[in-house]
Amino acid sequence: MGCNSPRVLLPSFLPEYHEVTSSPTLQIPYPILLLHGLGQKASVWNKNAISFYEKDLGLYHAGLLTPSKKGISIQHKNPQGRMDFFTVQFSNPVDSVEAWVRELEQCIQFVKKETGAEKVILIGYSMGGLTGRHYLTKHVKDHHVQRLITIGSPHQGSAFAKVWNWKTGLIKALENHPDLFSKTLLEQGLELLRSAESDVPFHSPAIRDLRRPEDGGWFVQQSGKKEHPLDVEYISVIGDVDISKEIAQFNKSGAQELMRRVLGIIGFGIESLFESGDGVVSTKSQTINELPWFQSQPGRQRISHTIKLQSVHEEHLKNSNEIQKISLEDQPEFKGAEIYRDMSKNSRVLVIDYIDYLPKKECSVSVSFISKEKSIKVDIDKGNMNISHRGSKGMMCSASIEFPSEFLLETDIECLITIKNSFGKQCIGSKMWKGIQ
Repeated sequence: MGCNSPRVLLPSFLPEYHEVTSSPTLQIPYPILLLHGLGQKASVWNKNAISFYEKDLGLYHAGLLTPSKKGISIQHKNPQGRMDFFTVQFSNPVDSVEAWVRELEQCIQFVKKETGAEKVILIGYSMGGLTGRHYLTKHVKDHHVQRLITIGSPHQGSAFAKVWNWKTGLIKALENHPDLFSKTLLEQGLELLRSAESDVPFHSPAIRDLRRPEDGGWFVQQSGKKEHPLDVEYISVIGDVDISKEIAQFNKSGAQELMRRVLGIIGFGIESLFESGDGVVSTKSQTINELPWFQSQPGRQRISHTIKLQSVHEEHLKNSNEIQKISLEDQPEFKGAEIYRDMSKNSRVLVIDYIDYLPKKECSVSVSFISKEKSIKVDIDKGNMNISHRGSKGMMCSASIEFPSEFLLETDIECLITIKNSFGKQCIGSKMWKGIQ
């Protein structure tokens, strides 16, 4: 690349060019928050998600966020100060969705302050995804979320959550002083339920909130009808497998027969405990655009997309690499271009602003300088591509290039800009230089 002739003075109306510096915290436009599911810890992301982000994409794990009534604490903070993605550890893994939302509010405000970003990307597994979506219904006008990705999330509840009805029903039936025979069966049933609980008590607030409307689940019913922000991208990652063999095997067990007898006493059945979809959450319940609010107006479904996985609920995160790609895979967005004067080189500099979900090293920017007489295509060197903070515009990528010396100031030039990311998706923009006569 050459420079314009030093004998030709650059017009003073051009703003002076100053080299753009990279963001000290981010390599991507929006930081990512990973939200775990019911009864889990943030470590559920460690094996696949964190490894993929760090090794394959070169992103930096900012650390583990732990919200509490005292505020946010961050553990294992990246020593280099980079903050591309965070994992969140909710203080009570079996608390209500509303309680998780309050802690998510803290986390989003903390991340915005620490990174300087205007928005975040939320990725929630199971109940974590439901929490992210419910947060949006409470912050329709001030959500600060660019994209919500939910993985196997029970947006319309889970059939399995009816165990809340069973356990609370058994407890209530025992409190009503049944006869000796019924009491023995009820106690056996309650003990069987307790033995299956593991780390998630079946009468916990979380299980209560995850019940389907037909099972008395008022929470998901109300949440699905509430207004959602229209400026958020919704992506449902769902499991859709045939689990008939697993259900058939379960139905043969002795425990099944005991539960059938016990639950018959209090009027419950067990046949629909598991359902199609991923074995825990139905396909319909996992799909955001199946919610009443999205269904009420067809146009709303355009902001929601669905991606299917061939895995059962507990196995979804083993497909984590594909899921994490979704968080960043997108059409790059051209935001504008301006022409500056570089006084040190007496040259015109084209500065391009764009948004890309990938680190800067993963995308390419080229410019075709076109006049009536000639056309010159130039690929922008990686060294001239940065990520900078541009105030109200949030986090953006920036690329700069000098005008080829072959073009005089008097020449009309169209600058045709092509931005392409490593997924092969691209966008095109342009900037016109009107020749000075």
